[in-house]
Amino acid sequence: MTSAGGIQIPSRLPLLLTHEGVLLPGSTVRFSVGSPRNMQLVSQRLLKGTSLKSTIIGVIPNTRDPEHDTDDLPTLHKIGTAGIAVQVVGSNWPKPHYTLLITGLCRFSVSSLLKERPFVLAEVQVLCCLTRLLAVFLYFRFITATYWAGVFISVTSVPEIRELRKV
Repeated sequence: MTSAGGIQIPSRLPLLLTHEGVLLPGSTVRFSVGSPRNMQLVSQRLLKGTSLKSTIIGVIPNTRDPEHDTDDLPTLHKIGTAGIAVQVVGSNWPKPHYTLLITGLCRFSVSSLLKERPFVLAEVQVLCCLTRLLAVFLYFRFITATYWAGVFISVTSVPEIRELRKV
């Protein structure tokens, strides 16, 4: 397990194969899930999980449309993003499918595939944890904003300047 800004990234991640876009650390993306592999991932991992660890999955761009999922696994990209599923919405109309809202945590490299069915499970190695850098960036941004807000408040609290602003 590797830490990503306080969240432990497991060394084995189930992989969500998607052709809809790329998830990056710090971004939140909505994915439609309708292929058999991805449906199994949601039903067996996300809906039955009881811990934070069970909501962390790997998202990898798929080279073909997962709706036309066959028994053979497509060629996978070696780099993906570990993400946390913050929302799972299911529907049976017009056909059974899920919609996932996933927030990216950090990038990973696929070391090996452990299983392909009922969903893809891979051994992964975390490449870099941008969440820690992002947290530092946001902290300094907050400090800077607080500083400038303090300067603005102190400048507008001087009686002479307050009088000038009325003119």
